[in-house]
Amino acid sequence: MASEAPWRGLHPLSLVVNLIPQAWATARGLWPVLFALVIGGGAKGVQAIDFALIVGFFLLTLSRTLVHFLTLRYRVQAGRFEVRVGLFSRSARVLDPARIQNVELVQNLFHKAAGLVELRVETAGDASSHGLLSALDVGEAERLRAELRALVAAQRPAAAAPPAGDADPPPLLELSALEIIAYGLSRRTVGTVAVLTALGLEVFGRLGPQVAEKAQKAMTPQVLLPAVVLAFAGSWLWSAGSALLRHWRYRLWLSGGELITEEGLTTRRRAEIPRQKLQIVRADEPLLRRIMGYGSLLFETAALGVADGRLRQAEGVAPMVPLARLGELCRVALPALRFDPWQAALLPAHPRALYRAVLARTFRNLALSALLIGLFPRFGWASVVFVLAAPPLAYLDWRWQGWRLSPGVVLARTGFFTRSTWVVSRDKIQSVAVVQGPLMRHHGLGRVIIRVAGTAVALPDVGIDEAHRILQELSPEGA
Repeated sequence: MASEAPWRGLHPLSLVVNLIPQAWATARGLWPVLFALVIGGGAKGVQAIDFALIVGFFLLTLSRTLVHFLTLRYRVQAGRFEVRVGLFSRSARVLDPARIQNVELVQNLFHKAAGLVELRVETAGDASSHGLLSALDVGEAERLRAELRALVAAQRPAAAAPPAGDADPPPLLELSALEIIAYGLSRRTVGTVAVLTALGLEVFGRLGPQVAEKAQKAMTPQVLLPAVVLAFAGSWLWSAGSALLRHWRYRLWLSGGELITEEGLTTRRRAEIPRQKLQIVRADEPLLRRIMGYGSLLFETAALGVADGRLRQAEGVAPMVPLARLGELCRVALPALRFDPWQAALLPAHPRALYRAVLARTFRNLALSALLIGLFPRFGWASVVFVLAAPPLAYLDWRWQGWRLSPGVVLARTGFFTRSTWVVSRDKIQSVAVVQGPLMRHHGLGRVIIRVAGTAVALPDVGIDEAHRILQELSPEGA
Protein backbone atom coordinates (compact mmCIF):
# COMPACT_ATOMS: atom_id res chain seq x y z
CA MET A 1 0.00 0.00 0.00
CA ALA A 2 1.44 3.38 -1.02
CA SER A 3 2.25 5.74 1.81
CA GLU A 4 -0.01 8.72 2.28
CA ALA A 5 1.20 12.16 1.22
CA PRO A 6 1.90 14.50 4.17
CA TRP A 7 -0.45 17.40 4.86
CA ARG A 8 1.00 20.85 4.19
CA GLY A 9 0.08 24.25 5.60
CA LEU A 10 0.38 27.95 4.89
CA HIS A 11 3.57 29.96 5.29
CA PRO A 12 3.99 31.49 8.80
CA LEU A 13 4.04 34.99 7.27
CA SER A 14 0.43 34.40 6.23
CA LEU A 15 -0.45 35.62 9.73
CA VAL A 16 0.63 39.09 8.57
CA VAL A 17 -0.31 38.89 4.88
CA ASN A 18 -3.85 37.64 5.57
CA LEU A 19 -4.64 40.16 8.29
CA ILE A 20 -6.00 42.89 5.98
CA PRO A 21 -8.01 40.50 3.73
CA GLN A 22 -9.52 38.91 6.83
CA ALA A 23 -10.34 42.37 8.22
CA TRP A 24 -12.09 43.23 4.94
CA ALA A 25 -14.02 39.94 4.98
CA THR A 26 -15.06 40.57 8.58
CA ALA A 27 -16.10 44.14 7.75
CA ARG A 28 -18.31 42.91 4.89
CA GLY A 29 -20.05 40.52 7.24
CA LEU A 30 -20.45 43.11 10.03
CA TRP A 31 -21.21 46.20 7.94
CA PRO A 32 -24.47 47.04 9.81
CA VAL A 33 -22.52 47.24 13.06
CA LEU A 34 -19.78 49.39 11.52
CA PHE A 35 -22.42 51.63 9.96
CA ALA A 36 -24.00 52.08 13.40
CA LEU A 37 -20.58 53.10 14.75
CA VAL A 38 -20.26 55.83 12.13
CA ILE A 39 -23.66 57.40 12.73
CA GLY A 40 -23.80 56.73 16.49
CA GLY A 41 -24.07 59.49 19.03
CA GLY A 42 -21.34 60.91 21.27
CA ALA A 43 -22.72 60.07 24.75
CA LYS A 44 -20.33 58.37 27.18
CA GLY A 45 -22.34 55.18 27.29
CA VAL A 46 -22.50 55.01 23.53
CA GLN A 47 -18.76 55.70 23.27
CA ALA A 48 -18.03 52.78 25.59
CA ILE A 49 -20.20 50.50 23.43
CA ASP A 50 -18.47 51.77 20.28
CA PHE A 51 -15.05 51.07 21.80
CA ALA A 52 -16.10 47.57 22.81
CA LEU A 53 -17.39 46.90 19.28
CA ILE A 54 -14.13 48.13 17.72
CA VAL A 55 -12.06 45.93 20.05
CA GLY A 56 -14.35 43.00 19.28
CA PHE A 57 -13.96 43.62 15.54
CA PHE A 58 -10.15 43.50 15.73
CA LEU A 59 -10.16 40.44 18.02
CA LEU A 60 -12.47 38.64 15.58
CA THR A 61 -10.19 39.53 12.68
CA LEU A 62 -7.09 38.29 14.53
CA SER A 63 -8.80 35.07 15.62
CA ARG A 64 -10.02 34.30 12.08
CA THR A 65 -6.53 34.86 10.69
CA LEU A 66 -4.95 32.65 13.36
CA VAL A 67 -7.53 29.86 12.97
CA HIS A 68 -7.11 29.92 9.18
CA PHE A 69 -3.33 29.52 9.54
CA LEU A 70 -3.44 26.81 12.22
CA THR A 71 -6.18 24.64 10.70
CA LEU A 72 -5.77 24.87 6.92
CA ARG A 73 -4.05 21.78 5.50
CA TYR A 74 -3.81 20.53 1.92
CA ARG A 75 -2.24 17.70 -0.06
CA VAL A 76 -2.37 15.82 -3.34
CA GLN A 77 -3.27 12.21 -2.54
CA ALA A 78 -4.34 9.31 -4.76
CA GLY A 79 -4.81 11.58 -7.78
CA ARG A 80 -7.05 14.04 -5.93
CA PHE A 81 -6.58 17.45 -4.33
CA GLU A 82 -7.68 17.58 -0.69
CA VAL A 83 -8.18 20.65 1.51
CA ARG A 84 -9.42 20.84 5.07
CA VAL A 85 -9.89 23.89 7.28
CA GLY A 86 -11.81 25.02 10.35
CA LEU A 87 -11.77 24.75 14.13
CA PHE A 88 -15.33 24.53 15.45
CA SER A 89 -16.93 24.22 12.02
CA ARG A 90 -14.57 21.99 10.05
CA SER A 91 -14.68 21.70 6.27
CA ALA A 92 -13.01 19.03 4.13
CA ARG A 93 -12.95 19.18 0.32
CA VAL A 94 -11.84 16.51 -2.09
CA LEU A 95 -11.42 17.96 -5.57
CA ASP A 96 -11.57 15.77 -8.65
CA PRO A 97 -8.98 17.01 -11.22
CA ALA A 98 -11.57 16.58 -13.98
CA ARG A 99 -13.57 19.42 -12.39
CA ILE A 100 -10.68 21.90 -12.35
CA GLN A 101 -11.42 24.72 -14.80
CA ASN A 102 -8.41 26.97 -14.24
CA VAL A 103 -5.57 27.65 -11.83
CA GLU A 104 -4.44 31.17 -10.91
CA LEU A 105 -1.44 32.64 -9.15
CA VAL A 106 -2.29 35.98 -7.51
CA GLN A 107 0.28 38.24 -5.85
CA ASN A 108 -0.72 41.55 -4.24
CA LEU A 109 1.56 44.12 -2.61
CA PHE A 110 1.62 42.27 0.72
CA HIS A 111 2.43 38.99 -1.01
CA LYS A 112 5.29 40.64 -2.92
CA ALA A 113 6.77 42.17 0.22
CA ALA A 114 6.73 38.78 1.99
CA GLY A 115 7.80 36.73 -1.05
CA LEU A 116 4.52 34.78 -1.05
CA VAL A 117 1.72 34.08 -3.52
CA GLU A 118 -1.92 33.00 -3.46
CA LEU A 119 -3.00 29.91 -5.42
CA ARG A 120 -6.63 29.82 -6.60
CA VAL A 121 -8.21 26.64 -7.94
CA GLU A 122 -11.63 27.09 -9.57
CA THR A 123 -14.06 24.34 -10.49
CA ALA A 124 -17.17 23.99 -12.63
CA GLY A 125 -20.33 25.58 -11.28
CA ASP A 126 -18.80 26.41 -7.88
CA ALA A 127 -19.36 30.02 -6.80
CA SER A 128 -17.26 29.56 -3.65
CA SER A 129 -13.75 29.91 -5.04
CA HIS A 130 -11.19 27.46 -3.76
CA GLY A 131 -8.89 30.40 -3.00
CA LEU A 132 -8.06 29.06 0.44
CA LEU A 133 -4.32 28.78 -0.24
CA SER A 134 -3.87 32.46 0.38
CA ALA A 135 -0.19 32.65 1.36
CA LEU A 136 2.23 30.06 0.00
CA ASP A 137 5.94 30.25 -0.66
CA VAL A 138 6.48 30.92 -4.38
CA GLY A 139 8.42 27.66 -4.80
CA GLU A 140 5.71 25.67 -3.01
CA ALA A 141 2.97 27.31 -5.11
CA GLU A 142 4.82 26.44 -8.32
CA ARG A 143 5.29 22.85 -7.11
CA LEU A 144 1.60 22.48 -6.23
CA ARG A 145 0.52 24.08 -9.50
CA ALA A 146 2.72 21.62 -11.42
CA GLU A 147 1.13 18.72 -9.52
CA LEU A 148 -2.38 19.97 -10.30
CA ARG A 149 -1.52 20.51 -13.96
CA ALA A 150 -0.18 16.95 -14.14
CA LEU A 151 -3.41 15.62 -12.62
CA VAL A 152 -5.52 17.59 -15.10
CA ALA A 153 -3.33 16.42 -18.01
CA ALA A 154 -3.79 12.80 -16.87
CA GLN A 155 -7.56 13.28 -17.27
CA ARG A 156 -7.09 14.34 -20.92
CA PRO A 157 -4.10 12.36 -22.25
CA ALA A 158 -4.76 13.42 -25.84
CA ALA A 159 -4.04 17.06 -25.01
CA ALA A 160 -0.82 18.62 -26.20
CA ALA A 161 1.95 18.67 -23.62
CA PRO A 162 3.50 22.00 -22.63
CA PRO A 163 6.83 22.78 -24.25
CA ALA A 164 9.94 21.61 -22.45
CA GLY A 165 11.76 24.07 -20.22
CA ASP A 166 10.62 26.82 -17.92
CA ALA A 167 10.53 29.66 -20.47
CA ASP A 168 7.14 30.82 -21.68
CA PRO A 169 6.55 30.86 -25.47
CA PRO A 170 6.29 34.21 -27.29
CA PRO A 171 3.08 36.05 -26.34
CA LEU A 172 0.11 36.18 -28.67
CA LEU A 173 -0.81 39.61 -27.34
CA GLU A 174 0.94 42.30 -25.30
CA LEU A 175 -0.56 45.66 -24.36
CA SER A 176 1.15 48.99 -23.84
CA ALA A 177 0.17 51.46 -21.12
CA LEU A 178 -1.51 53.70 -23.72
CA GLU A 179 -3.67 50.82 -24.95
CA ILE A 180 -4.72 49.98 -21.39
CA ILE A 181 -5.61 53.64 -20.73
CA ALA A 182 -7.60 53.68 -23.98
CA TYR A 183 -9.45 50.58 -22.74
CA GLY A 184 -10.37 52.35 -19.52
CA LEU A 185 -11.52 55.48 -21.37
CA SER A 186 -13.73 53.44 -23.71
CA ARG A 187 -15.60 51.69 -20.91
CA ARG A 188 -19.14 52.70 -20.04
CA THR A 189 -19.21 55.81 -17.87
CA VAL A 190 -22.90 56.67 -17.82
CA GLY A 191 -23.51 54.54 -14.72
CA THR A 192 -20.80 56.34 -12.74
CA VAL A 193 -22.11 59.72 -13.85
CA ALA A 194 -25.62 58.70 -12.78
CA VAL A 195 -24.30 57.78 -9.32
CA LEU A 196 -22.50 61.12 -9.03
CA THR A 197 -25.67 62.94 -10.10
CA ALA A 198 -27.76 61.07 -7.54
CA LEU A 199 -25.26 61.92 -4.80
CA GLY A 200 -25.36 65.57 -5.84
CA LEU A 201 -29.16 65.65 -5.71
CA GLU A 202 -29.06 64.03 -2.26
CA VAL A 203 -26.62 66.69 -1.03
CA PHE A 204 -28.83 69.48 -2.34
CA GLY A 205 -31.86 67.90 -0.68
CA ARG A 206 -30.10 68.00 2.71
CA LEU A 207 -29.11 71.66 2.41
CA GLY A 208 -32.64 72.87 3.13
CA PRO A 209 -35.51 74.08 0.93
CA GLN A 210 -34.18 77.63 0.42
CA VAL A 211 -30.71 76.51 -0.67
CA ALA A 212 -32.22 73.78 -2.85
CA GLU A 213 -34.55 76.31 -4.51
CA LYS A 214 -31.63 78.65 -5.24
CA ALA A 215 -29.59 75.78 -6.63
CA GLN A 216 -32.46 74.74 -8.90
CA LYS A 217 -32.77 78.27 -10.27
CA ALA A 218 -29.01 78.34 -10.87
CA MET A 219 -29.18 75.18 -13.01
CA THR A 220 -28.98 76.97 -16.32
CA PRO A 221 -27.50 75.26 -19.39
CA GLN A 222 -24.33 77.35 -18.91
CA VAL A 223 -23.88 75.80 -15.44
CA LEU A 224 -25.26 72.31 -16.08
CA LEU A 225 -23.16 71.55 -19.17
CA PRO A 226 -19.76 72.11 -17.47
CA ALA A 227 -20.96 70.08 -14.47
CA VAL A 228 -21.85 67.15 -16.73
CA VAL A 229 -18.49 67.45 -18.51
CA LEU A 230 -16.68 67.38 -15.15
CA ALA A 231 -18.69 64.34 -14.06
CA PHE A 232 -17.76 62.47 -17.23
CA ALA A 233 -14.12 63.55 -16.89
CA GLY A 234 -13.98 62.22 -13.33
CA SER A 235 -15.59 58.97 -14.45
CA TRP A 236 -13.08 58.55 -17.31
CA LEU A 237 -10.14 59.19 -14.98
CA TRP A 238 -11.46 56.57 -12.57
CA SER A 239 -11.94 54.05 -15.40
CA ALA A 240 -8.44 54.67 -16.81
CA GLY A 241 -6.82 54.34 -13.38
CA SER A 242 -8.66 51.13 -12.51
CA ALA A 243 -7.75 49.67 -15.93
CA LEU A 244 -4.06 50.37 -15.29
CA LEU A 245 -4.24 48.71 -11.87
CA ARG A 246 -6.00 45.65 -13.28
CA HIS A 247 -4.26 45.12 -16.65
CA TRP A 248 -0.76 46.64 -16.29
CA ARG A 249 1.82 44.77 -18.45
CA TYR A 250 -0.86 42.50 -19.88
CA ARG A 251 0.33 39.39 -21.74
CA LEU A 252 -1.54 36.50 -23.36
CA TRP A 253 0.09 33.36 -24.69
CA LEU A 254 -0.63 29.72 -25.51
CA SER A 255 1.38 27.01 -23.75
CA GLY A 256 0.54 23.45 -24.71
CA GLY A 257 -3.21 23.20 -24.35
CA GLU A 258 -3.61 26.21 -22.03
CA LEU A 259 -4.34 29.88 -22.54
CA ILE A 260 -2.34 31.90 -20.02
CA THR A 261 -2.89 35.53 -19.08
CA GLU A 262 -0.70 37.63 -16.79
CA GLU A 263 -1.59 41.15 -15.68
CA GLY A 264 -1.82 43.58 -12.78
CA LEU A 265 0.09 46.45 -11.15
CA THR A 266 -0.37 46.18 -7.38
CA THR A 267 -1.87 42.67 -7.59
CA ARG A 268 -0.22 40.46 -10.20
CA ARG A 269 -2.57 37.77 -11.51
CA ARG A 270 -1.65 34.79 -13.67
CA ALA A 271 -4.53 32.64 -14.94
CA GLU A 272 -4.07 29.31 -16.72
CA ILE A 273 -7.15 28.12 -18.63
CA PRO A 274 -7.18 24.72 -20.40
CA ARG A 275 -8.69 25.20 -23.84
CA GLN A 276 -10.71 22.01 -23.36
CA LYS A 277 -12.55 23.78 -20.52
CA LEU A 278 -13.51 26.88 -22.54
CA GLN A 279 -17.22 27.11 -23.23
CA ILE A 280 -17.63 30.68 -24.55
CA VAL A 281 -15.46 33.32 -26.13
CA ARG A 282 -17.17 36.71 -26.18
CA ALA A 283 -16.04 39.74 -28.15
CA ASP A 284 -17.22 43.18 -26.98
CA GLU A 285 -16.92 46.08 -29.42
CA PRO A 286 -18.35 49.30 -27.94
CA LEU A 287 -18.63 52.11 -30.48
CA LEU A 288 -15.81 54.21 -29.02
CA ARG A 289 -13.49 51.20 -28.90
CA ARG A 290 -14.35 50.31 -32.51
CA ILE A 291 -13.49 53.84 -33.58
CA MET A 292 -10.08 53.29 -31.96
CA GLY A 293 -9.75 50.07 -34.00
CA TYR A 294 -10.04 47.66 -31.06
CA GLY A 295 -12.34 45.18 -29.37
CA SER A 296 -12.15 43.04 -26.22
CA LEU A 297 -12.24 39.26 -25.74
CA LEU A 298 -13.51 37.39 -22.68
CA PHE A 299 -12.69 33.70 -22.19
CA GLU A 300 -15.23 31.85 -20.06
CA THR A 301 -15.18 28.41 -18.50
CA ALA A 302 -17.77 26.80 -16.27
CA ALA A 303 -16.01 28.06 -13.13
CA LEU A 304 -17.83 30.62 -11.00
CA GLY A 305 -14.90 32.25 -9.26
CA VAL A 306 -15.16 34.84 -6.51
CA ALA A 307 -12.57 37.60 -6.65
CA ASP A 308 -12.51 40.57 -4.28
CA GLY A 309 -15.94 39.60 -2.98
CA ARG A 310 -17.56 39.65 -6.43
CA LEU A 311 -18.73 36.81 -8.64
CA ARG A 312 -16.45 36.52 -11.65
CA GLN A 313 -17.66 34.60 -14.68
CA ALA A 314 -14.92 35.31 -17.25
CA GLU A 315 -11.62 33.75 -16.18
CA GLY A 316 -9.56 35.44 -18.88
CA VAL A 317 -9.84 38.84 -20.55
CA ALA A 318 -7.96 40.36 -23.47
CA PRO A 319 -8.83 44.05 -22.91
CA MET A 320 -7.66 45.60 -26.21
CA VAL A 321 -7.38 43.44 -29.32
CA PRO A 322 -6.96 45.01 -32.80
CA LEU A 323 -10.15 44.40 -34.79
CA ALA A 324 -8.20 42.56 -37.49
CA ARG A 325 -6.99 40.01 -34.88
CA LEU A 326 -10.29 39.24 -33.12
CA GLY A 327 -11.02 36.27 -35.38
CA GLU A 328 -7.46 34.93 -35.09
CA LEU A 329 -7.49 34.90 -31.27
CA CYS A 330 -11.00 33.43 -31.19
CA ARG A 331 -9.79 30.51 -33.32
CA VAL A 332 -6.74 30.07 -31.06
CA ALA A 333 -8.99 29.86 -28.00
CA LEU A 334 -11.63 27.60 -29.61
CA PRO A 335 -10.06 25.22 -32.15
CA ALA A 336 -13.57 24.02 -33.11
CA LEU A 337 -14.13 27.47 -34.69
CA ARG A 338 -13.19 26.92 -38.35
CA PHE A 339 -14.04 30.36 -39.74
CA ASP A 340 -13.50 34.04 -38.98
CA PRO A 341 -16.72 35.38 -37.38
CA TRP A 342 -15.92 38.86 -38.72
CA GLN A 343 -15.44 37.68 -42.31
CA ALA A 344 -18.14 35.02 -42.62
CA ALA A 345 -21.73 35.81 -43.63
CA LEU A 346 -24.22 35.62 -40.75
CA LEU A 347 -27.93 34.91 -40.95
CA PRO A 348 -29.99 38.01 -40.02
CA ALA A 349 -32.77 38.48 -37.49
CA HIS A 350 -36.31 38.11 -38.85
CA PRO A 351 -37.69 41.29 -40.52
CA ARG A 352 -40.71 41.30 -38.19
CA ALA A 353 -38.32 41.48 -35.23
CA LEU A 354 -37.69 45.09 -36.27
CA TYR A 355 -41.27 46.13 -35.45
CA ARG A 356 -41.00 44.61 -32.01
CA ALA A 357 -37.63 46.27 -31.38
CA VAL A 358 -38.98 49.70 -32.41
CA LEU A 359 -42.02 49.38 -30.14
CA ALA A 360 -39.97 48.20 -27.16
CA ARG A 361 -37.36 50.98 -27.48
CA THR A 362 -40.00 53.67 -28.06
CA PHE A 363 -41.96 52.74 -24.93
CA ARG A 364 -38.75 52.54 -22.90
CA ASN A 365 -37.63 55.97 -24.11
CA LEU A 366 -41.07 57.41 -23.38
CA ALA A 367 -40.82 56.24 -19.76
CA LEU A 368 -37.33 57.70 -19.39
CA SER A 369 -38.47 60.95 -21.01
CA ALA A 370 -41.35 61.29 -18.56
CA LEU A 371 -38.86 60.87 -15.71
CA LEU A 372 -36.56 63.48 -17.28
CA ILE A 373 -39.40 66.01 -17.64
CA GLY A 374 -40.46 65.40 -14.03
CA LEU A 375 -36.94 66.11 -12.74
CA PHE A 376 -35.94 68.90 -15.16
CA PRO A 377 -39.06 70.50 -16.76
CA ARG A 378 -37.03 73.12 -18.64
CA PHE A 379 -35.25 70.35 -20.60
CA GLY A 380 -38.42 68.88 -22.07
CA TRP A 381 -37.10 69.44 -25.59
CA ALA A 382 -34.37 66.87 -24.89
CA SER A 383 -36.99 64.24 -24.05
CA VAL A 384 -38.65 64.81 -27.45
CA VAL A 385 -35.34 64.17 -29.20
CA PHE A 386 -34.89 61.09 -27.03
CA VAL A 387 -38.22 59.62 -28.19
CA LEU A 388 -37.70 60.52 -31.87
CA ALA A 389 -34.31 58.77 -31.80
CA ALA A 390 -35.85 55.45 -30.73
CA PRO A 391 -36.80 54.06 -34.20
CA PRO A 392 -33.42 54.70 -35.91
CA LEU A 393 -31.53 53.33 -32.88
CA ALA A 394 -33.73 50.21 -32.89
CA TYR A 395 -33.07 49.76 -36.62
CA LEU A 396 -29.29 49.97 -36.14
CA ASP A 397 -29.40 47.36 -33.39
CA TRP A 398 -31.62 45.06 -35.49
CA ARG A 399 -29.51 45.56 -38.63
CA TRP A 400 -26.30 44.35 -36.96
CA GLN A 401 -27.77 41.24 -35.34
CA GLY A 402 -26.75 37.87 -36.77
CA TRP A 403 -26.31 34.19 -36.03
CA ARG A 404 -24.76 31.06 -37.48
CA LEU A 405 -24.57 27.36 -36.66
CA SER A 406 -21.52 25.29 -37.52
CA PRO A 407 -20.47 21.75 -36.58
CA GLY A 408 -18.26 23.01 -33.75
CA VAL A 409 -19.75 26.30 -32.49
CA VAL A 410 -22.82 28.49 -32.34
CA LEU A 411 -22.33 32.18 -33.09
CA ALA A 412 -24.61 35.05 -32.08
CA ARG A 413 -24.09 38.79 -32.58
CA THR A 414 -26.13 41.62 -31.06
CA GLY A 415 -26.12 45.39 -30.92
CA PHE A 416 -24.66 48.35 -32.76
CA PHE A 417 -23.42 50.78 -30.09
CA THR A 418 -22.46 48.03 -27.63
CA ARG A 419 -21.89 45.18 -30.07
CA SER A 420 -21.17 41.72 -28.67
CA THR A 421 -20.30 38.50 -30.47
CA TRP A 422 -20.77 35.19 -28.65
CA VAL A 423 -18.97 32.05 -29.83
CA VAL A 424 -20.34 29.03 -27.93
CA SER A 425 -18.66 25.62 -28.07
CA ARG A 426 -21.37 23.12 -29.03
CA ASP A 427 -19.95 20.34 -26.87
CA LYS A 428 -20.45 22.55 -23.77
CA ILE A 429 -24.17 23.25 -24.41
CA GLN A 430 -26.30 21.96 -21.53
CA SER A 431 -29.79 22.91 -22.72
CA VAL A 432 -31.62 24.71 -25.53
CA ALA A 433 -35.03 26.36 -25.28
CA VAL A 434 -37.41 28.36 -27.49
CA VAL A 435 -39.27 31.23 -25.78
CA GLN A 436 -42.11 33.46 -27.00
CA GLY A 437 -43.60 36.55 -25.43
CA PRO A 438 -47.10 37.87 -26.35
CA LEU A 439 -45.78 40.20 -29.09
CA MET A 440 -43.52 37.46 -30.41
CA ARG A 441 -46.45 35.07 -30.70
CA HIS A 442 -48.45 37.77 -32.49
CA HIS A 443 -45.65 38.22 -35.04
CA GLY A 444 -44.86 34.50 -35.36
CA LEU A 445 -41.38 34.90 -33.85
CA GLY A 446 -39.32 32.80 -31.47
CA ARG A 447 -36.08 33.25 -29.58
CA VAL A 448 -33.60 30.43 -29.06
CA ILE A 449 -31.85 30.42 -25.66
CA ILE A 450 -28.66 28.37 -25.38
CA ARG A 451 -27.47 27.57 -21.87
CA VAL A 452 -24.04 26.49 -20.76
CA ALA A 453 -22.84 26.24 -17.16
CA GLY A 454 -23.65 29.58 -15.52
CA THR A 455 -24.49 31.51 -18.72
CA ALA A 456 -27.36 31.85 -21.19
CA VAL A 457 -26.88 33.15 -24.75
CA ALA A 458 -29.85 34.31 -26.83
CA LEU A 459 -29.86 34.15 -30.62
CA PRO A 460 -31.59 36.99 -32.54
CA ASP A 461 -35.36 36.62 -33.02
CA VAL A 462 -36.27 34.32 -35.90
CA GLY A 463 -39.47 32.80 -37.28
CA ILE A 464 -41.02 30.26 -34.95
CA ASP A 465 -40.51 27.41 -37.45
CA GLU A 466 -36.85 28.35 -37.81
CA ALA A 467 -36.52 28.50 -34.02
CA HIS A 468 -37.82 24.95 -33.65
CA ARG A 469 -35.49 23.77 -36.43
CA ILE A 470 -32.52 25.26 -34.53
CA LEU A 471 -33.80 23.61 -31.35
CA GLN A 472 -33.84 20.21 -33.05
CA GLU A 473 -30.39 20.70 -34.56
CA LEU A 474 -28.77 21.71 -31.26
CA SER A 475 -30.55 19.14 -29.08
CA PRO A 476 -28.74 15.85 -28.33
CA GLU A 477 -31.22 13.96 -30.52
CA GLY A 478 -30.40 16.28 -33.43
CA ALA A 479 -26.65 15.97 -33.00
